Amino acid sequence: MAVDRRLMAWLTLATVGLSCLAQKPASPAAAPTAEEIMEKSVEATGGRQAYAKLTSTVAKGIIELGEGLHGTIEFYAKAPNKRLVVTLLENFGEIRQGFDGQTAWLDNPMQGLRRLEGAELARVREEADFQRPLKWRDLYSKVELVGKDTVGGRPVYVLRLTPKQGKPVTNYYDAENFLLLRQDLVQATSQGDMTVQALMSDYRDVDGVKVPHRIEQLLPPGKVVIRFSEIRNNVAIDDALFVMPAGR
Repeated sequence: MAVDRRLMAWLTLATVGLSCLAQKPASPAAAPTAEEIMEKSVEATGGRQAYAKLTSTVAKGIIELGEGLHGTIEFYAKAPNKRLVVTLLENFGEIRQGFDGQTAWLDNPMQGLRRLEGAELARVREEADFQRPLKWRDLYSKVELVGKDTVGGRPVYVLRLTPKQGKPVTNYYDAENFLLLRQDLVQATSQGDMTVQALMSDYRDVDGVKVPHRIEQLLPPGKVVIRFSEIRNNVAIDDALFVMPAGR
């Protein structure tokens, strides 16, 4: 498996799974509907009052792509809709993907600096919404409970979410605490659509909310593992950090 294929897959997938950084345990329910599961997942993040207290998130950790390719990752998010992911890979260089509320961009050693358009822009714009988990009724035209399964030995409810724009997403919610454990989706990239499976685990309390400190992404070229060692909320972040750099 060529390392460059793995990198190309990663370059525009830097935010997959990162929009699930805040989760909080909820009480189990018997035979819930799809809508009830979605609402319980909102409660699991802490609810609207908890979200109102958050203005930003900064997360730092390590990333492993296999075949000896590894490095560091930093994630910055600021309300209402700004986001930046910085990845520094050993023997490759720095990758930056940002969104300043209007313009989405990607800068990496293989492709240089480019503006994201079309499906890539739509994905980044949606994921950058700081309160996205609360807006599921606006984002999805249909939510369906399609069955039960297990993820990591845990029983889960399987929901198919059909967005008003884009392709359906399948979410796997823990049947007891309603933490999101897995997400299957088709991701738009510069190389075309790509099937992605994201696994969230190692939830820990951060400022009173549950946060996954391990995210594993299964891509056609291989596996990407992210482990966060530091996650902080309500950190002052200059808006200039999210702005697309001047062309080089």
